Amino acid sequence: MARLVSKIYGEALFDFAKENNQLEKMYEEAQDIIFVWESTADVKDFLANPKVSTDEKITFIRELFTKKIWQGPLAKVLSLFSIDLNKGNDPKILDFISIVIKKGRSKEIVNILKHFSHLTLKSKNIGEAVVTSAHALDDRKKKELEDKLKATAHYEKIIVDYRVDESLIAGLKIKVDDRVLDKTYKTKMFDLTKSLRGLKL
Repeated sequence: MARLVSKIYGEALFDFAKENNQLEKMYEEAQDIIFVWESTADVKDFLANPKVSTDEKITFIRELFTKKIWQGPLAKVLSLFSIDLNKGNDPKILDFISIVIKKGRSKEIVNILKHFSHLTLKSKNIGEAVVTSAHALDDRKKKELEDKLKATAHYEKIIVDYRVDESLIAGLKIKVDDRVLDKTYKTKMFDLTKSLRGLKL
């Protein structure tokens, strides 16, 4: 159900942004909002609190993204990531978020914005991938991998989220859109163990 909600609202936001020639701007704003949302537990807790009224939540969000709340040390930290919260001072995206909150879907805001972001990138023939390895990859390996992913998936550009999971031992786990390629040593050992269990000696 949650996935369906993020899809419906995300597509609605994408259609609106495209029709109003706001894709680039709203995409950038969405990234800033996602960053703040996911890096600040207080925001999620406040919006998930059933004791807080809808109007209070909407007021909080509007103040949050017009930089009335983000002052002091946290603002400096966000500036290191090139986060300009003044970009959020846009009636269109704030009005959209207000509607989502009024519909009781505040928990899905990040997923909605992520789906909108995915649609925006896809419309520009930009792919998204998650690459998990046992050890950090150097720049040369990253470049080779990205070139192969672009050629295989036929994207002009690809944005890769590199992650490290030492439990994989060796190899790579690659997720592009909804496709997963798991060539890790951990998975191979699991498959081998599973096969051996079926042997009759």
